[in-house]
Amino acid sequence: MKRFVTLAVVTTITTYVLVILGGLVRATGAGLACPDWPLCHGRVIPPLEGLIIIEYAHRLVASVVGALTLALTVAAWRRGLYRGHALLALFLVGVQVVLGGLTVRTELQTWLVVAHLGTAMAFFAALVTLTTRAWLHGAPARRSAFRTLARVTVLATFGLVLVGGYVSASAAGIACPDWPLCYGRIWPPASGAVLVQVVHRFAAAFVGVLIVITAASAYRTQPGRADLQAASAIAVGLLVLQVLLGAMNVEYRLAAGVTTSHLATAAALFATLVMLAVMSSLGREPAERSPSSSPVHSRTIGARILPYVALTKPRIIALLLVTAFASMLIAAPGRVSPWVILFTLAGGAASAGAANAINQVLERDIDAVMSRTRRRPIPSGRVETPYALAFAALLGVVAFVELAVLVNLASAFLALLALGIYVVVYTIWLKRSTPQNIVIGGAAGAMPPLVGWAAATGRVELPALLLFLIIFLWTPPHFWALALFRHEDYARAGLPMLPVVAPEAARRQIVLYSILLVAATLLLQPLGAMGWLYGVSALVLGGLFVALAVRLWRERTRRSAVRLFGYSVAYLALLFAAMVADRLIG
Repeated sequence: MKRFVTLAVVTTITTYVLVILGGLVRATGAGLACPDWPLCHGRVIPPLEGLIIIEYAHRLVASVVGALTLALTVAAWRRGLYRGHALLALFLVGVQVVLGGLTVRTELQTWLVVAHLGTAMAFFAALVTLTTRAWLHGAPARRSAFRTLARVTVLATFGLVLVGGYVSASAAGIACPDWPLCYGRIWPPASGAVLVQVVHRFAAAFVGVLIVITAASAYRTQPGRADLQAASAIAVGLLVLQVLLGAMNVEYRLAAGVTTSHLATAAALFATLVMLAVMSSLGREPAERSPSSSPVHSRTIGARILPYVALTKPRIIALLLVTAFASMLIAAPGRVSPWVILFTLAGGAASAGAANAINQVLERDIDAVMSRTRRRPIPSGRVETPYALAFAALLGVVAFVELAVLVNLASAFLALLALGIYVVVYTIWLKRSTPQNIVIGGAAGAMPPLVGWAAATGRVELPALLLFLIIFLWTPPHFWALALFRHEDYARAGLPMLPVVAPEAARRQIVLYSILLVAATLLLQPLGAMGWLYGVSALVLGGLFVALAVRLWRERTRRSAVRLFGYSVAYLALLFAAMVADRLIG
């Protein structure tokens, strides 16, 4: 069952990425960058340039979603689980493929674009429904007025998405040049594109009121249902964000980053409401509070906020931000706006915080048995799981929107990719299944330099890829050193970390990765990316790193593992500081 749930989650997340890419295709006008279908310019792999990259990425991810949906349907059929939902999703993905081809061949006819979007959202809803049911697997609940209200809200929101799609496809996005009024009036003389825009705004207002009523009803009529209350709260938060993005669409004249974020937030809001409706149809016992948790009314504001801060793992984020900040200064020394730096670091922190919070939700069973982590907010009872998940989801959406709107789309998508690698590839797939979990999953922690470089330059260049490689090679010795002196903790949790299942092999590989790490750091100088100051610093810092790794291999003591782990943190910060100093001085 666990593998089935994992497959469902991965399929749903990949579909959300596909929805965002679809919005990007529409916002950038890349829909006809590939004028034929299913090939692109008559080739399986076309020249990857300009808008072709966006459309080709959209088609490639769509193919992955199709394959995942087929695998999910086969798994559901074999297990006898949720067959109806899986077959519906498979049918809708088939319809979506046909509509996608017709949309290209008819050169983006309005009704086909709307049908394409509507089918995509219906398919997304089917996957969210299946995933939520598989994850919670609760018994059906009694009929209630709240469940009916939640379902009506979902249908109304789906209708609003279709209206929004028609606004975009019919080029009515800025038919009203002001906001919230239209030509200074609530209801101007309306016809054509203006009428379409006015209808969209009134429909949005109606659905917004409906969402607020649903959220209020969850808190008023569903006592003890933290899952329903958390989903309602995140829906209201996303609604506020969506309204702001709607206003920014007018202010920024349909800038690609804003319109893409508008659709991404709409999809997240729709998925949240679908989850709310599904959860309301499942009977769930009120969550039990742990003895360490205190009643809400007796806790100060600080005591309520600090656990959510802890969910983001701020100490880890600080090191990630150092590498992103350094990358921006290296990419364009003295030419990056302080505002771009600020917005990039804020968005990066929010995205990393969302990933860390989701990680704590998924690993709450592990955290509860490890002495190092049992005091984290969820196992200690300071934050209930539904609220933690809601907080993480909202933070992730806000991070993407903030980067897309205030920095650029490249940095936003790279941050989203990092979040996906950490949550899906590392936490869900690898961590509990292979001793090489941290090797592959470490790619997530190596992404901040790419985000920073893209924020500063709008693209990813060779030096940025070398920075990625440096952190990628640094990650295994860093975490394996931690696992060596926390060996009992990881063994108790049943995690197959290499130092647990093969400690001698782990020590040897720490030495190997340390040598490869130093070699990678020294590549920056001969390639002309760095000067002599960095070269000397990298050699000295790297020599000490290798020496400590060799000492750990020879001594096999807890003390030597602690020493290497502590130095590895300082090493990375000092190495990137040397890069910045070299670029600024040189």
